[in-house]
Amino acid sequence: MPRAARPDDLARVRSYTRWSLVVLGAGTVVAPAADLVGGDETPAARVVLLVLLLLVGLEQLRLLLGAMGEVDARALLQPRVLAAGAVALGLLAVAAADPDATGLGSWSLPFAGLVGAAAVWAPGPRRVWLVAAGAALAAAVGAVAALLGDGVVLTAVVAPVMVVAAIVFADVLQLWVWNVTLRLDEARATAGELAVLRERLRFAADLHDVQGHHLQAIALKAELARRLVGVDDDGARRNAGEVQELTLAALADTRALVRGYRRVGLVTELENAVAILRAAGVEASVTGTPEQVPEPLQPLFGSLVREGATNLLRHTVAERCTLSVAVDDGEVVLRVQDDGTARAPATPDDEPGTGVVALRERFAAVGGRVDAEPLPGRGFALTGRAPR
Repeated sequence: MPRAARPDDLARVRSYTRWSLVVLGAGTVVAPAADLVGGDETPAARVVLLVLLLLVGLEQLRLLLGAMGEVDARALLQPRVLAAGAVALGLLAVAAADPDATGLGSWSLPFAGLVGAAAVWAPGPRRVWLVAAGAALAAAVGAVAALLGDGVVLTAVVAPVMVVAAIVFADVLQLWVWNVTLRLDEARATAGELAVLRERLRFAADLHDVQGHHLQAIALKAELARRLVGVDDDGARRNAGEVQELTLAALADTRALVRGYRRVGLVTELENAVAILRAAGVEASVTGTPEQVPEPLQPLFGSLVREGATNLLRHTVAERCTLSVAVDDGEVVLRVQDDGTARAPATPDDEPGTGVVALRERFAAVGGRVDAEPLPGRGFALTGRAPR
């Protein structure tokens, strides 16, 4: 199993990328500056060249660090890049125009660094043209330098082109790795949010399953107790006691659900449903072999049992209900069937809910399906199927 990302992983990658770009950008101006120390330039020319190198180096860092969001590099982007590019090209031309120049390769570094820094901001097609144009300019200046200084033209052309290609590749690669890291971190965060959302939906469905039939039975028993007061006081007291028992059971189930410990088997779910239905005056029975249902599928079919019992109590006036379970080599089928007729809503809020819709989504996730249909004449059937 992959190791979970530590909170400081992204900060470490950010620091590594930042300092890699700083070293890369600084390196493109340090080598030419070192050439100036042992050169034959006058002190004034040396100072001017060092200042120009500094400007090119700072512009590189602004663009490179701006591309990874460390500084704001969008302001005056094009004018400043063009100005710095002119300075870098001028530095390259100065070195090439000197017949005694021996550091042409190092003097192509500032220009190559600026091409690479500008390339990371350019979209794909424009980036290709930008790099090609930069390499062509460097090659042209190298050819001129070789001709003026009696150097090897091939070497003077190839060396600057290779320098441009290497610097561009290093800049683009570093920032590509950083962008991929950011996208992976965002994907990880999104996956975490989706996991939380899925858990919330699962909890909502389980809460509906656990509490639906309890609350409906409580409401029914409370209504019976109210009607029996003054008519059959013993019956009213008996129903009031059952309301208390149902309430305590609902409270215990809710606490267990919140703690994540509720793992009731299908046999127990069927027994609970039969007890609730019989308490409401419905003759309920179980047929088949529920103990043979694979354990991973038992919570799923248990939710169908609870939904079927709850809907019967809420929406149907029935005398009998059969809960049948069939298990064969390839499929598990559970059917909740009654002989009832639909009753009118007792209150405006007593309307069909979304339990069957949620069941269909949960069964579909394992390759199964749920059918809810009225039977010919009278009755209703809720059937769930899922592969073993």
